[in-house]
Amino acid sequence: QAVILTTGGFGANTKMLKAYNTYWTDIDDDIKTSNSPAITGDGIILGQSAGADLTGMGFSQMMPVSDPETGALFTGLQVPPQNFVMVNTSGKRFVNEYGSRDRLTQAAIDNGGLFYLIADEHIKNTAYNTSQEKIDRQVENGTLYRADTLEDLAKQLSIDPETFVTTINNYNTYVDQGEDPEFGKDVFDLKVVTAPFYATPRKPAVHHTMGGLKIDTKTHVLDQSGKIISGLYAAGEVAGGIHAGNRLGGNSLTDIFTFGRIAGKTVVADKLT
Repeated sequence: QAVILTTGGFGANTKMLKAYNTYWTDIDDDIKTSNSPAITGDGIILGQSAGADLTGMGFSQMMPVSDPETGALFTGLQVPPQNFVMVNTSGKRFVNEYGSRDRLTQAAIDNGGLFYLIADEHIKNTAYNTSQEKIDRQVENGTLYRADTLEDLAKQLSIDPETFVTTINNYNTYVDQGEDPEFGKDVFDLKVVTAPFYATPRKPAVHHTMGGLKIDTKTHVLDQSGKIISGLYAAGEVAGGIHAGNRLGGNSLTDIFTFGRIAGKTVVADKLT
């Protein structure tokens, strides 16, 4: 006599993303997602069939540093943002690498989507979830680029070597100065000076959708007049209005634990009254 929808968002439904989008200037037709391919908004559509109202559907969150082919987060050399340089396909920096996810994502979209994380040999000291064996395998598979000179790395990326080298040399001077006059970056650890040099291709992918079924604080699903739909509840990413435009990292876990528990308690309480 009670249905709790906990079916996730719609990050794997590109048509739905594009139809509702009000947050990004553009969403690619072939955009990838870091989530399960099953997260296609079915629970939201089910709720609508019962008369549910929606909220926040235009808000979706992208993970800017995702694999261009799969949307995965942990390919290539993933490191703290103070330790890499981001360059576009012209070999130029285009953003403060230490910026927020949404700023990095929009900057990437403005630059055609695809970009590269540039680093040198010392990056391995700070890279997440990696080893020399994994690095070698990714280079062999073509998902990570490696070269003994910056010029050769640029050629592998089909970037003008002179432009690329100038970009990296300028960045290295900013690290020495502790100040970035181009984009305002002020957190630095590593320069790009020691061979071999690496380039990890990245592209924004859908990471979380903030929109969904409208609920009250007890997880009752509401209709378009704000009235409770009897017997219908929702928790987690299927529900909207929790995270607004840009979800803070980790808060989806707080969301699901909190509202999942509330939903269970509310169902029991409703059936006892």
